[in-house]
Amino acid sequence: MLALGVALRARGHAVVFSVPSGFVEWVRANGFDVMSNGVDIQAEMGSPDANLDSVRWMFGRLKEQTARMFEPIARASEGADVIVGAGAQLVTASIADLREVPHAMVAFCPCAMPTAAAPPPVFKTQALPEWVNRLLWQLGSPVADLLLRHTINRGRATLGLASIWSPLNHISGSLVIVAADPQLAPPAHDSLPSVVSTDAMIFVESHTPDSRVEAFLNQDPAPVYIGFGSMMASRARQLAEHAIAASRAVGRSAIVAGGWAGLERFVPDADDVLTIGPTPHRAIFPRVAAVIHHGGAGTTTAAAAAGVPQLLVPHLLDQFYWAHRVERLGVGPRGLPATLLTADILADRLDEAINDPGIRKRAASLGPAVAARNGAEAAVHHLERLVREVSSV
Repeated sequence: MLALGVALRARGHAVVFSVPSGFVEWVRANGFDVMSNGVDIQAEMGSPDANLDSVRWMFGRLKEQTARMFEPIARASEGADVIVGAGAQLVTASIADLREVPHAMVAFCPCAMPTAAAPPPVFKTQALPEWVNRLLWQLGSPVADLLLRHTINRGRATLGLASIWSPLNHISGSLVIVAADPQLAPPAHDSLPSVVSTDAMIFVESHTPDSRVEAFLNQDPAPVYIGFGSMMASRARQLAEHAIAASRAVGRSAIVAGGWAGLERFVPDADDVLTIGPTPHRAIFPRVAAVIHHGGAGTTTAAAAAGVPQLLVPHLLDQFYWAHRVERLGVGPRGLPATLLTADILADRLDEAINDPGIRKRAASLGPAVAARNGAEAAVHHLERLVREVSSV
């Protein structure tokens, strides 16, 4: 969303963010007004009872987080002309009602909205017939509404707002911007009328090269990148150790991004292993032999833009969609779910990613097209049009 903020600012708009507490300083460092939304996602994902394999656990956390967001987001929204939500937060449509301003939602994957092209994100299996996907949405949406209705309406009541019957329809009833690369994630042919598509929104972050990292990246043959982003799996140590073993099995060194899981705790530096802190993907990915990652929308897009093979280890939700798309496009081997990962299987997939000439050629061919696209300006135009249309009524 910082990419959208930058594009809005370039058009002369004032932008205020309300984000999880762990992102406040990062957003502020990029020159934006920002307030916490009352949630610390990193702490919750790292809690002893966290279970990323359980849909019940994730839904429970979603409801708890939603309940806490109403007051801080309402406070941050004072004076806004439009409210823009993103990802899995469910509060902003109600805040827009409070402020009597238009609302828009940003999603980063076509599978976030009902479509026959993909099942709801809670389903890991992706190669289902379209009629099955459509049926899963038709059956699942009312269940999600039922589970969320009390939480949403209790929050709305604290703001003096009337109850609603369908939280999902309320969120998606206005403008929904699906910001995803059209080759990586083609727009759905049966999208809701409220959905518009843009290219993925890319935030270009400043970066000062680290001489230690530069020297490691200059190795021949090129190293493998390993990073699981914000994922904090209970098997983090095993995942890190298996990934290092797989890299060594194919004769490659490894550059390991610690991420939220703190992989650096389990992987001491060695001649063939280097751990790094937060570093822009664009500074690393074009210079590695392959990218092993969790399958987040941003990381998948960054690896594609770099023109290198990628091997996805999906943990949850839309990550399985992205693993499926990478395999379908032939820019990486079949994804390996985190719960099934072993060093031997990962080594076989990694060997395929690095040494299959077809994968390398397709990844290199796709890279320039993905790298040339940025949907942030288009998203700004959609938001400006939304405000004009509502103002003219």
